[in-house]
Amino acid sequence: MSSATDIPTEDTVDQGTIANQYSDKGGGDGRIVAAAICAHIPTMVLPVEVRMKMGGGRDTTLVAGLHRIREKLDRVSPDTLVIVDTHWFTTTEHVVAGASRYKGIYTSPELPRVIKDLPYDYEGAPELAALVHQVGKERGVPTTNATNGSIAREYPTLNMLRFLHQGEKVLSVGVCQTAELDDFLEFGSVIAEAIRRSGRRVAFIGAGALSHKFYPLKEIPNHLGFSAEDVISKEARAMDESIIKAWERGDHASVIDLYPEFKRFSPEAFFAHYLILAGAMGGRSWHDRGVKMSDYESSLGTGEVHVWFDLQRGLPS
Repeated sequence: MSSATDIPTEDTVDQGTIANQYSDKGGGDGRIVAAAICAHIPTMVLPVEVRMKMGGGRDTTLVAGLHRIREKLDRVSPDTLVIVDTHWFTTTEHVVAGASRYKGIYTSPELPRVIKDLPYDYEGAPELAALVHQVGKERGVPTTNATNGSIAREYPTLNMLRFLHQGEKVLSVGVCQTAELDDFLEFGSVIAEAIRRSGRRVAFIGAGALSHKFYPLKEIPNHLGFSAEDVISKEARAMDESIIKAWERGDHASVIDLYPEFKRFSPEAFFAHYLILAGAMGGRSWHDRGVKMSDYESSLGTGEVHVWFDLQRGLPS
């Protein structure tokens, strides 16, 4: 594992050599060919009859929405999925998972009755991870390329793979819990430059929610449905819907500028899954419009939606 900070690490791999090797092969013509914000709620993996019971006879639209997103991915043929995982928290730097393969069995510590003994086996994206670390060092952005195959996986990544993965390489990206708005945007720009150098065709997925506050334990049984009426508060719903409308207009500058106010509604993982994606696409200068691939829904009070962005260009100039 290698780090751009002074925190002690056990470096066993020359990340710069690896990055240069893959950069030479890639030819510097990598592109982001797809971008989306996707909900990852555990309910999606339950049998449909269970979901229907929870929804009072109505299923979540999130499952069908992910199938629609996969159809869109098929049209642009990515060879790599970059997934910002909003359950993977880091502290002293931005971290990417750079092993060549991940294989194991996963049970969610949060919801072991829902996601349990789930086998996974997929190819990582070590060349892209090494380039992210290399660009981070060049720009003074603290990064770590965690090449340990044993690093714990989290269900935002695994749920995305369940519905979206068709053999592509996969790079999971953690969320630095000490980072602020500009840090997330800057890290997104680092990832974009790494993609450019890699020669890869990348689908960039931000796996997380909008507002993210649950009902108290004793109230949860009364709010198992998927209707937006069950979002934790009218104010949180209004904020979420204003962000979705801005995405639909392609007004990413407004969403970014709204961030200080949005923080009052506890966006999942500090909204890093969107902010890192936005940073990769040019930050406030990003203007690609979003299209809803699902209804805006509640999951135990949190605001959930899938949004696909129709990209006019693969990377910011």
